[in-house]
Amino acid sequence: MSIDPVVNALKSIAKPAASLVINQAQRNETVVRLLKQFNFDPTQPPKDVDGVYVYSLIEYGVDKPEAILNLFREREIKNAFWSAYTSNNALGFYKEVEKFLQGNDLKFDIQLLRIDLRAELEEFGETFIKVAKKSGSADFQPFPEWDLDEYPTEFKPLIKEKIRSFCGRQFVFETFKQFCDKNRSGYFTVVGDAGMGKSTIAAKYVWDNKSPCYFNIRSDGRNRAELFLESIRKQLIKHYQLQNADKANLADLLGQVSKKLADSERLIIVVDALDEVEQ
Repeated sequence: MSIDPVVNALKSIAKPAASLVINQAQRNETVVRLLKQFNFDPTQPPKDVDGVYVYSLIEYGVDKPEAILNLFREREIKNAFWSAYTSNNALGFYKEVEKFLQGNDLKFDIQLLRIDLRAELEEFGETFIKVAKKSGSADFQPFPEWDLDEYPTEFKPLIKEKIRSFCGRQFVFETFKQFCDKNRSGYFTVVGDAGMGKSTIAAKYVWDNKSPCYFNIRSDGRNRAELFLESIRKQLIKHYQLQNADKANLADLLGQVSKKLADSERLIIVVDALDEVEQ
């Protein structure tokens, strides 16, 4: 099925940026009507990839602005999505979309409407997986973990809170950059009394650079070496699509990552509050 007529139908009912979201009952009615309009069974999705993509776009796209609908109609985006789906690489999909938007008028439209692109790509992926499961087709298995967040869930609230009122301290980041420029590997340690902003500096660096990280928190019991390794392992597997690394130790993980890095790239792991680690 051609995707253009579906997108045009969705765009004809797309909400203005400032309007209120329609209620759930109205939305469900609209979804069912559109599915029937394009000869889909509202209770049983098709089993082919193209059909599930269009079906998912209808379920997802009702009440969405035109800019995001125009994005999902692009062949490159559809191909990038399926590639990310089959390789269980949701972050890869986000990066491919960002690459596609460079120099594209769609990027301006999305920014103008203040659309949270990451959230929209995640919502569409979750909708697709839900529809794929309902289809009953084995072609969609195994179902991937569709998480586009580059920060560990357990540390995201802490990172956001720390950077909320961040200011200054630029000299620390400049010194760290100089360290990286002069050294191919090593440890860079920030030392200071309690309350001087060490955790805030760590959080800011992680937020800006999407670096793998671990925040030791004694009060939460997150201060043991095995928990650090478990978290970092998951992050590195996700960031670099490592294979057969579910039980790898840190040295093996670093070895695998080093093979994937370009000469100009660095792997930087941020670890906070080493003084709280249970020895």
